Amino acid sequence: MAGGLFVSGLISGIDTDVLIAQLMALERTPINRTRDRIGLLEDQQDAVRDIRTDLLTLFNRAQDFTLNNVFEGISGTSSDETVLTAEISSTVASRGSYAVQVTQLASATVAVSSSYLGTPVDPDATLEDAGFGLTPTSGTFTINGTQITVDATTDSLNDIIQDITNNTDVTASYSAVTNKITLTNTDGGSSDIINLGADDDTSNFLEAGRLEGAFQSGTPTTMESTVDISVVDPNATLDDVFGIGTVSAGTFQVNGVTLNITDPSTETLNDILNDINSSGADVTATFDSSTDTIRVVSDTLGSRTMNFTDGTSGFLAATNLDTATQTTGNDAQFTVDGQGYTRNSNTITDVIGGVSFTLLSAGSSTVTVTDDVDTMVDTIESFVEAYNTAIGTIDDALAEDEALENDASIRMIMSYLRSSVFNIIDGATGEYRSLVDIGVSTGTEDAFSSDTLNALQVDATALRDALNADRESVASLFINDSDDGIANIFEEYLRDVTSTTGFLQSRAGANGTIADQIESLNDRIDQLEQRLDQKEERLRRQFTQMEVMLSSFQSTSEFLTMQLAGLQGLGV
Repeated sequence: MAGGLFVSGLISGIDTDVLIAQLMALERTPINRTRDRIGLLEDQQDAVRDIRTDLLTLFNRAQDFTLNNVFEGISGTSSDETVLTAEISSTVASRGSYAVQVTQLASATVAVSSSYLGTPVDPDATLEDAGFGLTPTSGTFTINGTQITVDATTDSLNDIIQDITNNTDVTASYSAVTNKITLTNTDGGSSDIINLGADDDTSNFLEAGRLEGAFQSGTPTTMESTVDISVVDPNATLDDVFGIGTVSAGTFQVNGVTLNITDPSTETLNDILNDINSSGADVTATFDSSTDTIRVVSDTLGSRTMNFTDGTSGFLAATNLDTATQTTGNDAQFTVDGQGYTRNSNTITDVIGGVSFTLLSAGSSTVTVTDDVDTMVDTIESFVEAYNTAIGTIDDALAEDEALENDASIRMIMSYLRSSVFNIIDGATGEYRSLVDIGVSTGTEDAFSSDTLNALQVDATALRDALNADRESVASLFINDSDDGIANIFEEYLRDVTSTTGFLQSRAGANGTIADQIESLNDRIDQLEQRLDQKEERLRRQFTQMEVMLSSFQSTSEFLTMQLAGLQGLGV
């Protein structure tokens, strides 16, 4: 609203606010028409963008034919995927069916330390110095409800074994051969469970003795440590694990690959195992805490053995790998169409040309290599679906009272696409000359008429029959040397239409012609708004002047009336 002092109808009695509002509403008619025009342009912009999006999708589906060698696709299947799986590794794979009989899978050679890594504890030394993997602590522990007291600084393992035997109904013993503790019910006929621990225990002796969770069996009931009680800590340094000087800075070899130990006082057992695994020795080495041994598995399957050669470090001797027991792996054994094969892998790539298959179990399966008709059908159906979507979007936008009603340029796009998809393809080879020949139609009596608005439909059975009968002829309907296949035509045409410099983007893009029109109309509205503000200001000034003049006339009238009344009083 215009500023300044404004007097509304004080003298005239006219509601000038309402009157001005009505006058300005009439004046705003051009602005309202312009806003309506902007709204229509925005609807057209959105509609063109939607059309471009769907045409881009159609363009991509046309490119699927020209870029992906769709009609050269081959599929490989296994009749029993519990026996083996198959996949195509080359487009020149040998088509056919192959009977495969698997008699043996390839397996890896495994080597395990010939004995546990930890040094047997000294049963006569104090517990804290005996060499336990987990050092026992002072306190108490409980067996069958009887509490045993431990002083780790003065008691030896033999002392604790004697205390258990003397004070409970369980006999305890230690074997230096197995490096384990054994507990047995004293009553030779008792098969009762030996109860270990209590809530108020304060010593970790049962845990350090690896007795917690140990399996119990027999009559009398017997249990022993789950693992040797000096099991090593793989995260401890080599000096701490094996003793200073047992492993020294130096070398050793695995499968001919030389590995180096630089500083046993800082390098851990896990550090060395990680070095082995990343060295190229073609093995995987891990520490097995349940057996206190190192397990080495060949990364290459088959009946090969691994070679361990201790150099100057003494590492292999310390870990008992220089005398490791090796369980030799097996080679894969199988036949293809009766021909026998032996391989050191379960992934077979060199028997059926262009086919890779993975053996999973003993048994029989048939590997079938055929044209990948499923992918061909899916690609054609995807193209038809994208075509239907794009044509539907355009048709909706051109309908009566819609944003692009009677838009000639958009209608030309639809006409071109609809006429092109119904083309007889001159460059096609074989018996198929148009899409209707392979089962694509509008589903009406005039199954391939460009005059119908019905969406295209795919008869999947007819399409598969055509592909199986003459795949190359079907392919030539979409792509061919004459570049007049449907995919050729659509790709070339839609590339220009949908490109960033193409007609649709030039029209509906952020800097397109529609955006320019909208900007121009908004500028026009701004100008009109300024003029209306000025006009409203003038009207308000004029009405104010009218009120002032009426007020002056009223004052003059009152003055004259008073003067006349005075003269009449004088008898004039």
